[in-house]
Amino acid sequence: MPVKPRASIGRLAVQFGLAFALAMGVAGGIAFLAARDQLMEEADDALAHESSKLILSGEPNDSASMAQRILERRDNKIISSRGHLLYAPDGRLLIGGFDVKPLPDGYAEAFYRDGTRKWHRGRALTQHLSDGGRLIIVEHSEVGENMREMLVPGILALVIAASITGLAAAWAFTTQIAQRLDRTVKAADAIAQGDLSHRIPTTGLDGIFATQASSLNHMLDRMEQMVRSQRQFASHLAHDLRTPLTRLRGLLHPDQIHEGAAGHEVLDKAERECRSIIAIFDALLRLSEIEAGRRPTAMTPLALDEIITDVAETMEPVIADAGSQLALSAMPSATVLADAGLVQQLLVNLLDNVALHTPAGTRASLALAVTQDEATITVADNGPGIALGERDRVVRPYERGQGARRQGSGLGLAIAQAIMRFHNGALELVDNRPGLTVRLRFPIAG
Repeated sequence: MPVKPRASIGRLAVQFGLAFALAMGVAGGIAFLAARDQLMEEADDALAHESSKLILSGEPNDSASMAQRILERRDNKIISSRGHLLYAPDGRLLIGGFDVKPLPDGYAEAFYRDGTRKWHRGRALTQHLSDGGRLIIVEHSEVGENMREMLVPGILALVIAASITGLAAAWAFTTQIAQRLDRTVKAADAIAQGDLSHRIPTTGLDGIFATQASSLNHMLDRMEQMVRSQRQFASHLAHDLRTPLTRLRGLLHPDQIHEGAAGHEVLDKAERECRSIIAIFDALLRLSEIEAGRRPTAMTPLALDEIITDVAETMEPVIADAGSQLALSAMPSATVLADAGLVQQLLVNLLDNVALHTPAGTRASLALAVTQDEATITVADNGPGIALGERDRVVRPYERGQGARRQGSGLGLAIAQAIMRFHNGALELVDNRPGLTVRLRFPIAG
């Protein structure tokens, strides 16, 4: 069988790394925009402060007065990073040694140059004076300009660094995932080749991977148990069919068939063997239908006391023929939602077990107890009983107790268990000291 390649995450690592890089690029852009807005707000505050020092409330704010104030502030070396342009009402430039591109009134982004050919970017505040003149204050920010120049290469470097980091982190992360998934793949391949004992190693696993491995191992345990049960079932079925088929083959041999009474006796025996084989298949079919929930009849209100009495009358002669006795206790009335045919079959199977698997002289009893929530049918006997360690096993198909006789199909208790599950009830096997007590718990119909 060709060796499968190791589990790989494929494009997931690249996709994760690129997504991480994109996220970092977006985060860098957002950080730059936030910083730019902060710088713009600080520049506008500085412009407003400078304007308040030049345009004075209650003082003349014409072009001549404004020129004098600007010169005084320059002489006092108060003006630093701010430039001033003062225009007369007729548009003449009164103060200012730099060029600026046209600006709207109020705060705006400004492009200017101060004696060189290079244009700079800053913030400007344009205000009209009382005589029609115009004052423009320009705030130059080297930090903001440097940030703008570094924007494209900075974001590009951030994206490259984030891509490398993201791809490395994604590769490490996905490699760890691939190693953990590889354990599951190997276990699945081993099971596909028939090794049902293989399990996913849980050493070194934690979190969701440990939970997943434990869950899958539990599923594999159930699968192995089911396969083992099916193999045992097939083995028991083959054994139980082989015996009557072998006897049937011997009976139908030409040397065994004669005319007259002897011939009729042989045919009667052959018919009994055929009925035994058919009974096994009928029991298997019933068990399959019950387990699958496929029943032709609907669940209806059923009086348990009445059906128990009917079954007791029917089975009392059968138990008597086996040399045992059946006693029926007083029956309180109880109504449950049930399939009458299945409940009747359930009780017949249990009483058949008494007839088949207990010695002569056994005393059996049928009783019914009712509480507010449930009705309990009790089938008890003083026979050999079933050991505590075997009670879980004997309710499986073709399983018998150690002391059981090799009669019947071995499906009686399995069918009884399936019928109780079908009715959302419970079957309990309890020690009767001596003997066995079978309790059938049905929920009361609301």
